Amino acid sequence: MKIAFVGGFAWQPKGTIKGRAFPLAVELVNKGHEVAMFLVPYDNPADSGKKCELEGVRIVNMEVGSRPGLQHVPLLITRLCRAISRYSPDVTHVFKPKGYAGAACTWLLMKGCRSVALDSDDWEGWGGFNDRNDYPWAVKQYIDRQEKWLMRRTPVVTLASRALEQRSIELRGSSRGVFYLPNGGVSRQESLTRERILSSTVNDSKQSFGLPDAPIIFYNGHFDADEDAMFFCRASAPVARRTESTLVFVGEGPDIPRLKEFFALQEGIRVRFFPRLPYEEFVRLIAVSDIAAFPYPDNPIHRSKCSIRVTDYMSAGKAVLTSAVGQNKEYIVDGESGILAPPGDEAKFSEALGRLISDPDLRARLGRNAKLRMKEKFSWSGALVDHCLTAYQQLSES
Repeated sequence: MKIAFVGGFAWQPKGTIKGRAFPLAVELVNKGHEVAMFLVPYDNPADSGKKCELEGVRIVNMEVGSRPGLQHVPLLITRLCRAISRYSPDVTHVFKPKGYAGAACTWLLMKGCRSVALDSDDWEGWGGFNDRNDYPWAVKQYIDRQEKWLMRRTPVVTLASRALEQRSIELRGSSRGVFYLPNGGVSRQESLTRERILSSTVNDSKQSFGLPDAPIIFYNGHFDADEDAMFFCRASAPVARRTESTLVFVGEGPDIPRLKEFFALQEGIRVRFFPRLPYEEFVRLIAVSDIAAFPYPDNPIHRSKCSIRVTDYMSAGKAVLTSAVGQNKEYIVDGESGILAPPGDEAKFSEALGRLISDPDLRARLGRNAKLRMKEKFSWSGALVDHCLTAYQQLSES
C-alpha cells in the first residue's frame, strides 16, 4: 500500500510529527508499505524544500521560503495539495484538522476522494485550544468550523485519546469510522539511541550537567499560565527542601521569570533551569533524574491530550507522577506503573512526591512496570499499527 502522511507544520519544534506520525509511519514501512510524509515547515523555515529518508520513510518538506507570511498561505496550500496528488497514494492520512493539513484534507474531500483518514491529537476549536490561543476571533471561528466539518465528513478518523474518541462519535452521530489510536512511544531506531544513552554512567552524566549526587525531580514543558507550572512549584518546594532534592526544569515559555522569582523567595531549595535541549542531552537528563513529575489541570484541553511526555518517561523506565486526568489514566495504573494524584490537589501531589523520593525501591518498581506496560500495551509495532491498518481497510470498504 502507498500511504501519504500529511502534516501542516515542521518536524519540530511541535511534537505531533516526530512523536506521533513518524513512529507510526516507520511501523507501516516495517509491515511492507510505502510511506511518504509531506510537511509544510512554516514554523521552521530552515527545513524549506528539504527531502530525506529516515528509517525507510520519505520526508518531503514544501518550499516555504525564508520568512513565510499570510500572503503565502494560498501558494503553500497549493504546493502541498499538488505534491500529494503527484504522489498518488492509496491512502492519505492527515495529521491535525486545522491549518495546512486541514486545508489539504478539505481539498481531498471536496474532490470526492474517499481514501482519506484524519488524525487528531488535540481539541482545537472552541472549548479547546481556541480558548487558549491568541488568534483573531475570525480565525478561531474558522478553526472550529473546519475541525467539526472534517471530523464529520472524513471517512475515517484516528484519535489519540478517549476524550477525542467520544467527541468524534458525538460529532459524527456514530462510532463508524472512529478509531482510538493512542501514542505509542518513539520509533525503533530512536529507541535504540535512547537505550544507548540511558545505559551511560549516571554519576558521570550528573556531573556533566553540574548536578549534585542527590535525588533529581524532573519537570519538562512549555511554561505558560495555562500549564500551571506554579502548581508544581508550590507542591514540590517543601518536598525538595525536606529531602534535599534538586528540582530540574527544562523548557521555555513566558512563565519562567515568575517561576524563578518564586524560588528566589524560598530558602534551602536547589533548583536548576535548562532551556530546550537537543534530543540526546534531553534523554541524558531524563536518565539522571529519579522522578518525572508534572501535574495536569482538569480541563477539556488536558482531558483530550495524549501526552508524549508520559510515553517518553514510561518508555525510559522512570517513575512518573502526574494527575489523574484524561489519557494519563489509560497509560498509568496507579501504584503499579506510576502514581496518579487527584487533579488540583497540591497536598496530595506533594505527599505522593515525598513518598517517591523516600522510597527508591518503589521508584525502581514503578519504572520497570512502566517500561513493560509501554512495550506490551502501547507499542507502535504491536496492536497500534494493526489498528491503524484496520482503519485503512475500512477506507477501502467505504
